[in-house]
Amino acid sequence: MNKIERASFYTVPFKHAAPFLVATWWLMTAAQASDDFSQPLRVSENGHFLAQPDGKPFFWLGDAAYELAQRLGRDEVDKYLQDRSRKGFTVIFTWPTGGFEFGLDKPNRYGELPLVDKDPTRPNPHYFEYLDWIVDRAAHYGLRVALTPATGIRDVGSPGEKIFNTENAQIYGRWLAARYRHKGIIWVLGGDMAPLWVGNSHDAAANYSKTEQATAPFILVDYRPVFDAMAQGIITGDQGDPFITYHPACCSFSGTAQPRTSLYLHGRPWLDMNAIQSSHFTNAAAFIEGERILGLDFDFAWNKEFNYRPIRDEYDSSPTRPVVDLEAAWEDIAVNLDYKSHAQGYFTAPDIRHSAYQAVFAGAAGHGYGNDNVTYFYNPKYHPAVESQRVVWWEALNAPGAGQMQHLKALMLSRPYFTRIPDQSLIVGDAGEGLKHIGATRDQEGSYAMVYLPQGQAVRLDLAKIAGPKAVGWWFDPRTGAATRIQEAFSTSVPKAFTSPTSGTDQDWVLVIDDAKKRFGAPGAQR
Repeated sequence: MNKIERASFYTVPFKHAAPFLVATWWLMTAAQASDDFSQPLRVSENGHFLAQPDGKPFFWLGDAAYELAQRLGRDEVDKYLQDRSRKGFTVIFTWPTGGFEFGLDKPNRYGELPLVDKDPTRPNPHYFEYLDWIVDRAAHYGLRVALTPATGIRDVGSPGEKIFNTENAQIYGRWLAARYRHKGIIWVLGGDMAPLWVGNSHDAAANYSKTEQATAPFILVDYRPVFDAMAQGIITGDQGDPFITYHPACCSFSGTAQPRTSLYLHGRPWLDMNAIQSSHFTNAAAFIEGERILGLDFDFAWNKEFNYRPIRDEYDSSPTRPVVDLEAAWEDIAVNLDYKSHAQGYFTAPDIRHSAYQAVFAGAAGHGYGNDNVTYFYNPKYHPAVESQRVVWWEALNAPGAGQMQHLKALMLSRPYFTRIPDQSLIVGDAGEGLKHIGATRDQEGSYAMVYLPQGQAVRLDLAKIAGPKAVGWWFDPRTGAATRIQEAFSTSVPKAFTSPTSGTDQDWVLVIDDAKKRFGAPGAQR
């Protein structure tokens, strides 16, 4: 049953609502080139992972490139896409109508606006001809494009442009999906907002004036009918089974659930993948207090150091769907979004690796990377300096964390993929929390186990879940992708202690334990 058929069961209320260096560039691109971009992604049989149309594993390694279509010209886009392909990314996550810093009234580099008179029923074909080229060029480099039809926090919910309602969202979604049919697009609704978001008393209506919008008191509004309508339009325009997910916010308002897709959208037949945004905070309370001063009544925000918790909750949610942390802490963004004092500095590569490995080992089907300078493509020649950006985008492409993400992808693809499960019971003793949390994952058939040691801690493991009587071990370096064999084989009948090659800040390691009978290659090597 495809989504057109499934959607008939759901009524949308339109009117009311030795060191071994892994994975060279040519191996990465060869693996991606086998993907069939004329077809959507698939969900694995067990519901927890993503697959290419031919059934091969698809590891979501996404890069946030929100203003790609607005801020770059063709040569620059090509430079960007070539770099991300070379670094092993598989998904380019972009917003066709622009991010927070751009707006609907600013033309792209070729002088075109996305919508005529900011009307979602009147997309500007000249603007989208450029997006056509970007989508095709991404496919040329083996990259799927994840499109967010509307910047939710600006175009759907308050404060912002507020141009979408249930009627025009369906029309716009249908037009977009028909245009990008058979392009392998990943549709990402939401656009950095929770489905229950701040609005005003006029937001529930299909039409309201700008005056009414500006003067009405703020209330909590359910915007799910708008996104249901947009999803319905995408399904109709695609005429098949498009892959659709939702990008939630970092935060939620008083009286609402935590910002996890399963808590708001679990019954939607259009939703293929759950997601969180663990975001950019180590002190969420300080951010919440600052937002309340601005009049936004948040009472919850994620702490990025604990992203493995909501990932595991989504992994265990029903119905079973894959889950990805679509927006984890970005590299070179101010910690706690503190752009004024920069008191906690900026997130760097160790922070990026911590979020990525913790999420994947907790059950995620991939990970979302971002760099604040790249996401909004900072270039002082065209855009004034803003507090959030300090490095030109083409230099920021080579931030250490961006290059290191490919090692995680290579590691996970080097072992049986669809049978992997999170399993903290491998760890004997206290696994720790936050930055010291030791994450564990294994093959449910017992062919291997992996343990992430964020500070190179010593660890003791219960090896009884390794299938064979003997095991071999490896130390995998998340910074370089190098794998070093632990010399002796060891018994799986008794717990065993392991000591990392190094320990401390920026000294994370992955311990890989293999059933000796399997004779797997080095972790991170192509299978």
